[in-house]
Amino acid sequence: MFLSRHVAVRRRHRWLAPLTIGLLALAAVAAPVGASAVEYRDCSGITLEPGAAAHRCDLSGATIIGLDLHGISFAWSNLTGVNGGCDPDEPRTNLAGARIYRAILVNAKLCDAILSDADLHGSDMTNISLEDASLNRANLSWADLDGATAGFAPFIDANLSNAHWEGGSAVGARFDGADMHRIDLSGTSLRAATLAGADLRYAQLDGVDFTQANLTGANWSRATGLGTAIFADTTCRDGTNSDANGGTCIGH
Repeated sequence: MFLSRHVAVRRRHRWLAPLTIGLLALAAVAAPVGASAVEYRDCSGITLEPGAAAHRCDLSGATIIGLDLHGISFAWSNLTGVNGGCDPDEPRTNLAGARIYRAILVNAKLCDAILSDADLHGSDMTNISLEDASLNRANLSWADLDGATAGFAPFIDANLSNAHWEGGSAVGARFDGADMHRIDLSGTSLRAATLAGADLRYAQLDGVDFTQANLTGANWSRATGLGTAIFADTTCRDGTNSDANGGTCIGH
């Protein structure tokens, strides 16, 4: 009796072991990776040029204004406070098609930068400056954009799914056709922004300012927080004006 029970316990433990290992591996993959968890390599011999492999580099505080860095890899790099220019009189920094995923871009200045087709998924972009930057078709899924400013920046057909953009500003920005499902935009200003055909399903829209925004054809099925969103002279999803709908686009 004791032997059979002992064998049963051993068999159960053999079954639980791979399950436990699998769950730990899954947790390791899902866990967010911050700057302190990344071991940066020596990048002193790397020339910053198009297509360069500058991944896992610590470039915090670097100045890259006007450089042509299209296709470069900055994946897992520390770009905290990097200066790509925020002066319209300076040349644009070209990061088109760059791989900047899972990177740290806190307080970075990338106004006017060309980031079309760039991969920025999972990056920490807290308080980044993106005014007038070009982000068409860029991948910003799962990125942290809290406090980010992106006035008049085009995000046409960009992927912002599952991103977190709380307390930011994208006045006059264009999100036409963008994938923004499950994004958290709580408290962000989208005044005069265009979101024609944008996917806002399951989005968190608490306190979002849609004043004079264009929401024609947007899909916000199962979005939350619409009751606290601000609508004023807003073009609703069905093309009507919020002012003619009692100051709301809910139901329109």
